[in-house]
Amino acid sequence: MSTALPRDIIFTDLDGTLLDHDSYSFAAAEPALAMLKEKSIVWVLNTSKTSAELMPLSERLNNPFPFIVENGAAVVVPKGCELLADADMEAIDGARHKRFAPRRSDVLTLLSQWREEKGYQFLGFSDLDAPALQEMTGLGFADAERALQREYSEPICWQDSEVQWQQFTQDLKGVGLQALKGGRFYHIMGPTNKGVAMAWLVSSLYSDNEIAPRVIALGDSGNDIAMLAAADIGVVVRSDYHAPPAISEPQGEIMLTESCGPAGWNETLLKLLK
Repeated sequence: MSTALPRDIIFTDLDGTLLDHDSYSFAAAEPALAMLKEKSIVWVLNTSKTSAELMPLSERLNNPFPFIVENGAAVVVPKGCELLADADMEAIDGARHKRFAPRRSDVLTLLSQWREEKGYQFLGFSDLDAPALQEMTGLGFADAERALQREYSEPICWQDSEVQWQQFTQDLKGVGLQALKGGRFYHIMGPTNKGVAMAWLVSSLYSDNEIAPRVIALGDSGNDIAMLAAADIGVVVRSDYHAPPAISEPQGEIMLTESCGPAGWNETLLKLLK
């Protein structure tokens, strides 16, 4: 799109990666964030979070760029961002969306039908209010309210047997949906992922650039695997809560941070971008 864009482009998960798993703080990552700003590098939030969550979070992070919501369900260009001006996108509440997944309302209709007809037992975000989600996640009330404002996916906690789970995932596959494992929940959504949305955004941003960018992606969980595998450098961020996800058949180099969470995010980006 513009030969003025720098060679590097960064895609990052949030919870457990740029944000501390417990406190949701990004203080440990501030030196690398300052370097991104100094070098004018485009860095893209690529997360399971909603557009409602990312609008204020982007402002706190001083990030004016497009972001990817709900595990690759859509690329969102916030109001005032001039990137992707020529892309075919849908206008929603002042932002522009490129959608890769069915709408949440269609997913909820199907899940409600299956719960009644097949007896599947699970707790979904549609069953929760903000205080209940606060208790489960440690989010503040306002953040919990924004997390419930989903547009393309339904996170669930499975409360049934393994046999029922296997049947449930087959049923999802039969209608073109999937259960994508995140840090805390399974996300019921269409057949897309963070890597699909990342690839579209890179190709759209650099379509007029003769030199392909170096794509660096950072994540800590199973829902980051597609993004990490598709990057030139996939950075697996260590976690205190689970083992690093295995990245099979990566297109580029895979790195594992020494430190956990935002501290690992920070030290690795400082090395890569120095």
